[in-house]
Amino acid sequence: MGEALSTVRIDFEDIGRRVVDLPTPARDYSMLAPGKPGVLIALINEWPAAPGLGSSSSRVLYKIDLAQPARLDKLVEAIGGFEVSRDGSRLLYGKAGNWYLVSAASAPKPDEGKLDLTKMEVTIDPRAEWKQMYREAWRIMRDWFYEPNHHGQNLTELEAHFAEYLPSITRRADLNALMNRMLGHISVSHLGIGGGDLPQPAGPPARIGLLGVDYEIANNRYRFKRIYRATKYNSPSGSVQAPLDAPGVSVREGEYLLAVDGQEIDTSKSIYSYFDGKTNQSMKITVGQNPTQEGARTLKVFPIANEAGLRLANWAEANRRRVEEASGGKLGYIYVSDYGPGTMDVIRGLAGYSDRPGVIIDQRYNGGGITPDYLIEWLRRRPIYYYTFREGDDIATPVNPGPSAKVLIVNQENFSAAETFAFMYKVAKIGPIVGMRTGGGGIGPYVYTPRFVDGGNIQLPNRAAYNPDGTSWGIENVGVIPDYEVEILPRDALAGRDTQLEKAIQVGLEEIKKNAPVRPIKPKYPVHP
Repeated sequence: MGEALSTVRIDFEDIGRRVVDLPTPARDYSMLAPGKPGVLIALINEWPAAPGLGSSSSRVLYKIDLAQPARLDKLVEAIGGFEVSRDGSRLLYGKAGNWYLVSAASAPKPDEGKLDLTKMEVTIDPRAEWKQMYREAWRIMRDWFYEPNHHGQNLTELEAHFAEYLPSITRRADLNALMNRMLGHISVSHLGIGGGDLPQPAGPPARIGLLGVDYEIANNRYRFKRIYRATKYNSPSGSVQAPLDAPGVSVREGEYLLAVDGQEIDTSKSIYSYFDGKTNQSMKITVGQNPTQEGARTLKVFPIANEAGLRLANWAEANRRRVEEASGGKLGYIYVSDYGPGTMDVIRGLAGYSDRPGVIIDQRYNGGGITPDYLIEWLRRRPIYYYTFREGDDIATPVNPGPSAKVLIVNQENFSAAETFAFMYKVAKIGPIVGMRTGGGGIGPYVYTPRFVDGGNIQLPNRAAYNPDGTSWGIENVGVIPDYEVEILPRDALAGRDTQLEKAIQVGLEEIKKNAPVRPIKPKYPVHP
């Protein structure tokens, strides 16, 4: 062996040309860690050979010998996380709630190296930790905030000022409250402190089963005033299940709920008390047209824990019907609840409404998610040429061009990615916007920010949107201002009117007149002599 180098020098010039692709097998690599010299430890996500709806991957740890990089040596399956010792000889991994410390040279035997952590004790000084976390919060703000001048605030002075409150802190929740207030002086959205060494909840969460209905009281009984219906797989709102709108469950509005699992019901107690502990399990309800057992029938149902999604889907479906009826089928309607899973509703809607001359995209009450820039590209898409077939309709290319007329509905409950979507929509001049000014919280976090020593979290924005013409920072503390400001007044809500949707329909029909779809002209079929 040669002598150890006293200094290490990295030659950065042309370092990119010295990067070598390893001929390892194609896999879903999640993480790499160095082992002993010439060895890599790889965490790989392994998927079923025929994944189906709801399939998930298994995290498997492999060893890669760089002398034989085409071969993967399996170490451990179904792990949660791992660490490799500095010299590469030892492997610490978590699996099924336990930790194991083994050699990194080969696959361990079952239960080899299992650590007994039941007697592990950690002595902490909470006040010392709180003091360190207080300082760490200001350091993270100093180094991670998107704007190096911190909106003109003097961090040193603020840190010294709020440090005077530290001696009065008596619990971890107080520290969170203090840090939220002190960092709030920067005046920015997407900033928050939470978690940490907090006590566990005093009891289990509520487990109230819900049937997806509105109740009314009549004859000392609870009666079904409205039953919320399931939406199907091909709905723009996607598939949402409803306990009382399932195959084999025949319940009608106006009928009485007489018993739950054999227990007779009356209005002396809250209706929800009869469903305590009934979530996500089969149960029996007795219903009937009369407030007595005469003509009653018993049905098996599956209550749900949360019916917010069901109610929202029914609201969106009602809006869709109103738009299609009021526009004579010219306008489609897409509701997007968030720019996370809700983005699929936009994709489904744009694909399904590609044959309509116009579409209304409604993102009211959308709190954000991941900025959907690709949806802006889709909405700007125009057909370049067409394919024709012996049978069926012609197909535009690029496929699924956006409808010619677009209208976006926003309100004051839009934040984050919902605002950046509206901002891009406006800057790109996709179409008019109807509703109320958005919330003004468009700045958002982007990359990882460190946690505190006790596991607490701090979130602050390390990016911000701005208009490329240099006129503004776009959204923060301003919001996106609609082209047509329409407020839903209390009298409108009580009367069941949605004035914002009504205005969007009117604007959409006007946009269709101004942006009539260009129908392709198919040339005559060729005749070759």
